[in-house]
This record gives sequence, structure tokens and C-alpha cells, in this order.
Amino acid sequence: MNNVNAQCCNEEKYLKYRMFDMSWVEVKEWLEKTDTVIVPVGSIEQHGPALPCGVDSYAGYYVCMEAAVKAEVPVAPLMPYGYSCFHMRPNEPGTITLRDETLFNVLYDIGRSLVFHGFKKIIFSTGHTSNSATIDRVIRALRYETGALCFGWAADTEVFSTMCADLIEGADQLPGWHAGEIEASLAMLVCPDSVHKERFVKELPHTPDWMPEGSTKGSGSGFGFEYKGFPVRVAMDQQEYDNSGIAGNPLLASAEKAEKIYERMTSLFAEFIKGIKPIQVEIKKRDFPERY
Repeated sequence: MNNVNAQCCNEEKYLKYRMFDMSWVEVKEWLEKTDTVIVPVGSIEQHGPALPCGVDSYAGYYVCMEAAVKAEVPVAPLMPYGYSCFHMRPNEPGTITLRDETLFNVLYDIGRSLVFHGFKKIIFSTGHTSNSATIDRVIRALRYETGALCFGWAADTEVFSTMCADLIEGADQLPGWHAGEIEASLAMLVCPDSVHKERFVKELPHTPDWMPEGSTKGSGSGFGFEYKGFPVRVAMDQQEYDNSGIAGNPLLASAEKAEKIYERMTSLFAEFIKGIKPIQVEIKKRDFPERY
């Protein structure tokens, strides 16, 4: 987490928004201005031979901080670990995964702690798509048990790629997927010293031999494929359909492209945050007696 803070750009601009760097005095001052807070969530997982294992955490952190500055809300410390079980490749080390229940418990406790101190609206923003199902459970549990209004926001490129189609070059090369055009661009912008551009190669998923005829593996997801155009859910590990951890074309990446894409992404996020800030929320359970 500290490494993300150290390398990511605009750190001076971010300083007053980061709870990690605040005393309780500054947190209390924020609570006098807003009851909304962002929780960045990332992952530590291999992203092929060219990008750092923490790129999803870089992405989640960067999107949250840029949006926080625009919307004037505080940001809780980054949760750098996520649900990355299908990225645990035997010959390409680096992934550190949490079980679904572990991730749920950590995020839930973070939420309960924030509610305890007076926050009523919490946005869990993830730079790793596979965290989303767990976050769905977290935000529902927090609302049912405390009354807090919680949201899940996708800070990942898989979701946003269709909203920046005019800014990408490889629309047919999975631009928003693992270590592809958009993600590699982001890494070149926020953590350039950790990017090995000489290892960039275009690589797209292949359909495993064991799948029935008529099946197509056309995305980087470890959760499914298509059978004659119909979506099918299945549990797969990435090495079953991907050679090195790349699912896209990083050769099309550039820091300049990332600036344009993420300006659009963070502006949309900030607009959403401004829209929810005035919502009145009644907390029915603020205490957290289960915190032992």
C-alpha cells in the first residue's frame, strides 16, 4: 500500500483526502463536511510478464483519489488484496489471493468501523472485477444491519472499455482485459518504473480442448465461456485458456491514452459521488460490539 502511495502521481494533491495520513482531528473535520467515504479495493495478482502484480491496486487507488479530489470526499486506506483464485498460476508466481469469505469479512469490518465513526454512505470501488460479487454481499449486509447506504463502483477497465471506445485502438483485441491496452496504459501512467515494455506482446485467450464443440472462450474471465453464443458459467484457472497472463494487446498502450481514458472515468465517478452526497441516510445501528 505504501508503495502504491509512493509511486502514484499527484501525491501532494491527494494528501488531505487520505485517511491513512490523517489524525482523528482531520477525520472529524471531514465528518463535519460529509458522511460519504470511498474504500479502494484492489488485488495482488500476476498480470503477465510486463506489468506489476499490483496493477489492479494501482488502478483502484488512482481512480478513487482522482474522484475524491473532484468530489471532495475522504478516502479510506487501500485494501490491496482481493479474490484472485483463478490467477494462481503454478509457473508464474506473484498472486496472493483471499478466499471469498475472508475478503467479505475484511471489507465488512472496514464498513462497520466507518459506520461506527459516523460515515453513512460508503463506496467500495474495486480495480479488480472479480471482487465485485463479494462486494455485493458486503454492501447488502451493511445496509441490512446498520442502515448505511453502500455502493459498489467498478474502477476496472473491463467495465469501462465500452465507454471509451473512441479512445482505444484495439476494440477487437479485448482492450479492457488483463494486461491489455487500457490496463497497460494505466500502468505506464501511474507506475512507469514497474512496467517492462520490452516484454509487451499481443495475446488473446484460446478455447480449451475439453470444451464441447461450439464453445468459444472470448474473454479473460475465469468464470465462463459461450456455447453457440449462449453464456455458460464454469470455474476455470487462467492457465487453461491463457498462455502468460496477458489477455489483450499492450502494444497499443500509452500513458497519454490513459490520461484521457481515466479523466473520463474519474469524472463520471466524481459526478456520481456528488449525486449521492445529499442523500439523507438514517443509521439504525452505529455501534460495532462484534469488533473483538
